[in-house]
Amino acid sequence: MLRVLALLAGLHFSLFAQAEEVVTGTLEEIIVEDFESGKSEHRFSLKDEQTGNYYFIDAEEIKKKGMKSGDRVKIRGERGEKRMLQITESQKLKPEGEE
Repeated sequence: MLRVLALLAGLHFSLFAQAEEVVTGTLEEIIVEDFESGKSEHRFSLKDEQTGNYYFIDAEEIKKKGMKSGDRVKIRGERGEKRMLQITESQKLKPEGEE
């Protein structure tokens, strides 16, 4: 029984560790409007320069960090459902070509 618990704990830890991502790219704001309900949702997308994968970040998190659409950034975060990243660390970078 103890072995099973240790195995499960190790598996949980490895899955958690794999959920962390480091992504570098340019932020783009996305606004989704539902005309029927009158609600809108703001989020940002970030295309990883290395892999080409897209990630999404809540607009409030971006604004709290003082970032905006068009900023080139490096973000470390926990990946959630639908490629949503929760920022744990962020850094504004110079635009490509100005490094």
